[in-house]
Amino acid sequence: MPCLSRIGPRFGFLALFLLTIVPLGGCGDGDNSPTSPGPATLSGTLVRGTSVSSFDARSESIGLVGVTVRVAGGSASTVTDGAGRFTLTGLPGGEVELEFERADIHARGRIVLASGAHTTVTIAIVGNGIQTSPRGHAGEEIEGLVQAIDPGAGTLTVLDQRLGAVQIRTDGATNVRRGDLSIPLDEIEVGNRVHVKALEEDDGTFLATEIFLQGDHVGGSRSFSGTVLSIDAGSGSFVVASNGTNITVDTNTSTRFHRRGGQAAFSDVAVGNGVEVRGTLQADGSVLAQKVTIES
Repeated sequence: MPCLSRIGPRFGFLALFLLTIVPLGGCGDGDNSPTSPGPATLSGTLVRGTSVSSFDARSESIGLVGVTVRVAGGSASTVTDGAGRFTLTGLPGGEVELEFERADIHARGRIVLASGAHTTVTIAIVGNGIQTSPRGHAGEEIEGLVQAIDPGAGTLTVLDQRLGAVQIRTDGATNVRRGDLSIPLDEIEVGNRVHVKALEEDDGTFLATEIFLQGDHVGGSRSFSGTVLSIDAGSGSFVVASNGTNITVDTNTSTRFHRRGGQAAFSDVAVGNGVEVRGTLQADGSVLAQKVTIES
């Protein structure tokens, strides 16, 4: 008993008696008793995936909305918001089993949490299971004209200005919409313009979670504004950045150019100019301009 050296011999017999009844944790001056760590917090974004490789870092999130996330056998529960995000607090440290429920989703999976820590992950629903990634976002935004479509196979090819020709696959959970109205895939035609939210698969194709049919179609009129990024005087074309999309504008002898307060010409277009363009959508996604207004 090393601590008995601090107790006088007169009271040694009493100390020995007490030690047999109440064990002492230590005789140092400091408090060495362990402190119980606090509960864990889990924040996540829930997406639809098909494999671990679906987790490529992307600029946008395509979260699953309205999914109930709960701890199996526990009381902690929440519902994903409009971006697929959720937070659960007061969770135990260690391995926790989670359940994910929606009319079309019935999945379970385990995740390891550090006691007293705040963990942030992206969770992909893969069949009835899950895959997790520490990255904050997953998925791809694709926009362009439909080059080919096979409603029977649930596939379409979209010509995206940034990615080129992209093959897109759909499944029973893909939400196809025109405005706020859900529509069948066969209402989309070659030449239609679509905006697709999707996850990249192992073979380079994309599984669509949402497809938005836009009003643009080949031969239809299109008006937009933006900033001139580059000019090709030889071909009489220039590229405009508009709402996050780069659009090639072609001109011909029928194109009219205007500047605030007067007439203008193709040679008056300069990189950095703000422009308004009205024209006709072409099959390659470019716009043949009928009128170009140079704003600055």
